[in-house]
Amino acid sequence: FLGTEFGVFFTVNGGGAWTKLAGNTPNIAFRDLVIQTRENDLVGATFGRSFFVLDDYSPLRDVTQSMLENDTVLFPVRRAHWYVPRRPHACSTPGCVDSQGDAYYVAPNPDFGAMFTYYLKEAPEGAKDTRQKKEADNKKDGKDNAYPSYEDLKAEREEEAAHLLFTVTDASGNIVRKITQKPGKGLNRIQWDLRYGHDDPIRLTPPAFYNPFAGNSQGPLVAPGNYTVTMSLFEDGAFRKLGESVTFNVKALNNSVLPAVDRDEKVAFQQKVSELRRQISTVQRRMSELNNQMKHIEKAILLTETDQASLYDDYLTIKKGLNDLQIQLNGDGVAGTLDLGRPPSISARSGIMAWEESNTTSAPTGTHRKVYQIMLEEFGPIKSSLEGIVDGPFKSLQDKLEAAGAPYTPYRLKD
Repeated sequence: FLGTEFGVFFTVNGGGAWTKLAGNTPNIAFRDLVIQTRENDLVGATFGRSFFVLDDYSPLRDVTQSMLENDTVLFPVRRAHWYVPRRPHACSTPGCVDSQGDAYYVAPNPDFGAMFTYYLKEAPEGAKDTRQKKEADNKKDGKDNAYPSYEDLKAEREEEAAHLLFTVTDASGNIVRKITQKPGKGLNRIQWDLRYGHDDPIRLTPPAFYNPFAGNSQGPLVAPGNYTVTMSLFEDGAFRKLGESVTFNVKALNNSVLPAVDRDEKVAFQQKVSELRRQISTVQRRMSELNNQMKHIEKAILLTETDQASLYDDYLTIKKGLNDLQIQLNGDGVAGTLDLGRPPSISARSGIMAWEESNTTSAPTGTHRKVYQIMLEEFGPIKSSLEGIVDGPFKSLQDKLEAAGAPYTPYRLKD
């Protein structure tokens, strides 16, 4: 490694050729370099721009000229440490401790989990990027550019963007996580947080504020052991495997006060909790969609040029049934505003337990096992009742609205 006035360079052939380490480092003088041998980290001190750390530079040892001439390489993965990261001041990122004052400084730790390092000789380009580059070259050479045809512009808009897919499997070949990333030319990295994927309803926009009890937003930790990662490229509507799969180890740190004796059993219980929470979240989202539909239906009934009495009676019956299920699932909001005693709702139980289980390496407590059984027994009738409303009175009301020529309401299509 060589620190220069213009950044850090490395060589794998004794100085015959030097390659710059770019990443997120500025183009500035590096005055000192230190190697942390245990973790294979490179630390560089700059002139006036603080310190920079390259976590695990060991993949550079495998770099050869013939390797770089290949299209893709997935490098060996360093052993990942299994633990639950601390959250200073209940924050998930250092940036949220700014309220401590300007003298309080926290530097970010390396990303938690398994780090996948890969090389792409060339990043796939979309049809639009290819066309614009060609146009730029023509302009540079003093050539004319023809206006793209309708077919070309339509194909560009409808083209699916290429992306990389990293598939992690356990020792038995079961898929435990899939991670996607936009392809980038050269050496790149992506992190797996050693967790299964979350089962929360899909949200296309992030929540307005951080609330750990509003949703788990992460699956349970996997058990320590051996895992394999495979890299694939999605391009032109199909997946293509890139390079060879790599097996790596996930090792538990010996820092737990009450470590689970049977970690596989612990993970199995957490997956059961996650699955039940997925079903609860599904019913919650469906009820929210139904309530939104009911608001539209009420307006539609008032605008329908027919006898409104029977339609409105059906509407009120469905609305009362949904309100009763809402109380059973999410608790009595009126009692809450009056500070009246009431048992925890299924939603509150699942949210709190999922949060607690996702942040511990200990075995499930007796309380958690009992709460799980309570949720399991209480949730079944609620789900069945909701299905009965949707398939019965609600569908019937939708059919009546369509027959009456009512204005369109969400999700109502004529057969």
